Amino acid sequence: MKLKEAQLSTASFDPASADLPERLQRWLEGQWGQPVSISAWRRFPGGMSWVTIGFTAQVGQETRELILRLGDPGGLFAPYRTEPEFLALTTLAQVPGLPIPPALLRCDDPEVLGAPFMVTGRVPGDAPTPWSGAVNRNETERVELGKAFSETLGALHAFDWRGTELERWAEGLTPQNSARREVRRWAAECGYPENPLPPAMHYGMRWLEVHAPVVERIVVVHGDYRVGNFLRVGGAITAILDWELVHLGDPHEDLAWAGLRAFAPSDSDHVGGLVDRDVFHARYSERSGLAVDPARLRYYEVLMQFKSSAMLLGAARRVASGRASDTRMASMGFQLTPTLMQMLRLMESA
Repeated sequence: MKLKEAQLSTASFDPASADLPERLQRWLEGQWGQPVSISAWRRFPGGMSWVTIGFTAQVGQETRELILRLGDPGGLFAPYRTEPEFLALTTLAQVPGLPIPPALLRCDDPEVLGAPFMVTGRVPGDAPTPWSGAVNRNETERVELGKAFSETLGALHAFDWRGTELERWAEGLTPQNSARREVRRWAAECGYPENPLPPAMHYGMRWLEVHAPVVERIVVVHGDYRVGNFLRVGGAITAILDWELVHLGDPHEDLAWAGLRAFAPSDSDHVGGLVDRDVFHARYSERSGLAVDPARLRYYEVLMQFKSSAMLLGAARRVASGRASDTRMASMGFQLTPTLMQMLRLMESA
């Protein structure tokens, strides 16, 4: 896409547009075949990817508390499609011990609301972040959340996706190429090979390709499983959120990502500030039936630093090219050097 076209497509999307509720209302009426009235429209802050809006829909005599998620054309991983997240939510809806929002409707036609979107049910709870200190204010709740955080990931990875709609994602995927596919996916996220990678990042990419392990069991990988991407009430997780990076791969991907120190308070060695690493792995293994391999985990810790670096570099390049205008994305480039230094340290110790 040419720069001018990218700027125009981004500028044409306005989640604050006054007529957005009315346009959604008309679309919902067409989907549900009855009058719909929308109220309590509220955009949730945070995030640099999908735009999240809560609203109440009066559908006939029924009141529904709903969530609208819009794939911002200027978002971190644009352009977006609703299919992966929607398919994951509908397929995983009945997995025991895996709380997720109910997926209701989706649309990839940008003429409707200006961007791809999906509608889900609204789940009670708040989304604590490790940086706010909210997860450590109540010791009992922290322990309960740590247990739930470990076991919920185990429930996801225990799910047998074969014979389900998710099996279509397995085309071309093998235990031998799974890790390398992830390396290439994140290199491409920041424009490689059309745009060169910084030397340290290019070295990391080659190291990851050479040392890529064979996957022992391919599972459904959330892709962004961490504190900040779930809702909780007290010490209970009520919903795992943000499934936009979901794919099939090695379970150690989610384990390594969840354990990144960037997702924990600076003064805590606990995973996400919630749970001791050994306890996290033990509870996960008990629930999933999968062993945690320390050597394999170290490889994916390097890969997750590479992934994080690709996100940071990709965000800065999107702003520089005019494909995005979020100043927070521009500032992400400042985090690239320390992230790459951490990647190199992990490579050396591995």
